[in-house]
Amino acid sequence: MATPPTMLRIACRAGPVVCQDAVMAKTHAETTIARGADEVWAVFGDFQGIKNWFPGLQNVKAEGENVRIIEMGPGMEITETMISRDDAQRTLTYTVASPLLNAEKYETTIAVRDTDGGCVATMDAVLSPDSLADLIGPVYEQAIAGLAAHFA
Repeated sequence: MATPPTMLRIACRAGPVVCQDAVMAKTHAETTIARGADEVWAVFGDFQGIKNWFPGLQNVKAEGENVRIIEMGPGMEITETMISRDDAQRTLTYTVASPLLNAEKYETTIAVRDTDGGCVATMDAVLSPDSLADLIGPVYEQAIAGLAAHFA
């Protein structure tokens, strides 16, 4: 049986969001994939399997089940810590820490939801300082395109 083609639609927007009584930047990237939500969640929701679909990662090292160290390039490591996961709702939230980013807050939620003929996968980040949105928005656009390409 032939695999249906992946339909790619990427949307990214940045803007202020009220979070914990402070205004913070928010980014959003999404893609529509002509596959079942459970199939996409099995890949997208695999916290330690990010290198399988996120383009440009040099190395990913697990530090237990809920922490990963990602080498983005020479001298650039980030630590991501899963803080919540709901497989029934297909959502996962993690924090991102790196001295190079100097973030006061960097929290990302990934999700997959059913749609007619497939599913929509999203990456949303809440960031402080706001200037991080200009950096993270394009990175998440590339990431979500990498996820779509994984299923092409």
